[in-house]
Order: sequence, then structure tokens, then C-alpha cells
Amino acid sequence: MSTNQIYNAEEANPLTFIAGDGTIHLPTGQFDLKLLRAFLNTMPFEIDLIDAEDHFVYFTDGNARMHTRFTDQLGKHLIELHPEEPARIRPTVQKILDSFHDGSASHYEQWFPMGGRTCYINYYALRDLDGTYLGCMEFTGDIKRIQGMRGVRTPHNSEKTA
Repeated sequence: MSTNQIYNAEEANPLTFIAGDGTIHLPTGQFDLKLLRAFLNTMPFEIDLIDAEDHFVYFTDGNARMHTRFTDQLGKHLIELHPEEPARIRPTVQKILDSFHDGSASHYEQWFPMGGRTCYINYYALRDLDGTYLGCMEFTGDIKRIQGMRGVRTPHNSEKTA
């Protein structure tokens, strides 16, 4: 491994690595950690990452969160982060995790009203190039505004939004 390349994330793809200066190189581009953090926290959706052992390991900390997360939750089993009531939530989350582990599913999608908003949640299995389960991502956001969109808005007729 060269001195410029300190970590190769994908053995089969030499274009994926973190350089000695901290730049993250992927086959489709490169960026530094500061830009990555700004990107993740600016998205109008929240992302939570769960590792292969079902432990909560990361969350975006932007203003768009629908579910409050705290750093003291990091490292806990995903099931612990879900309420015991209603009683169906934890078994449903466990079913999703089990299906990701055994490979019978790779994605779940749901939406429902929550506190005057429409909560849209996607769970995605994360796998390496060989199909080995690495964990999952929970992608959540309020889609109420999107559901109400009608007509056409382009750069030519759009206005600045807050």
C-alpha cells in the first residue's frame, strides 16, 4: 500500500480508499470529511446506520430529524431504541433485521402520519461486493410537503426556500 493510500475499503476496487491527507476517494468522486459531514447533515432526511451485529453506530445530526437520537444511544442494539409499546414495533423491527441477515429481503418501505407530519421510513440492507451483510441504513423524513406538490416547478419558476 502506498503512503498516499492509508485504507483500502474495497479490496476489489482500488479506486476506493482514504488518502493520507484524509480525502475519501470513491470510484465516482472524492471529498474530505468536512464536506461529507456537511452533506449528511444538510440532507432533508435523516440517516441512521446499524452494524452487522445490529448495533446503532451512526446518526445524522441535522435539523430534519423526525426521531430524536442521542450519542449515548450509540453502540446499543437497535431493538433497544424502539419503544416497547405498541407491542408490535419491536417484533417488526426484529423481523426486518432477521430478513436482512438471512438475505430474504434488502429493503422495507413505510409511511404513516406522525405529529402533523408524514413519516417516511426506508430500511436498506448494506452488503459488500460479495453480498456479505454489513448492516443496514434507516432513511427517514417528512414527506408531507412532497405529497402535496402539484404542477411544475423548475429553476425558471422556483423561488428561494428557507
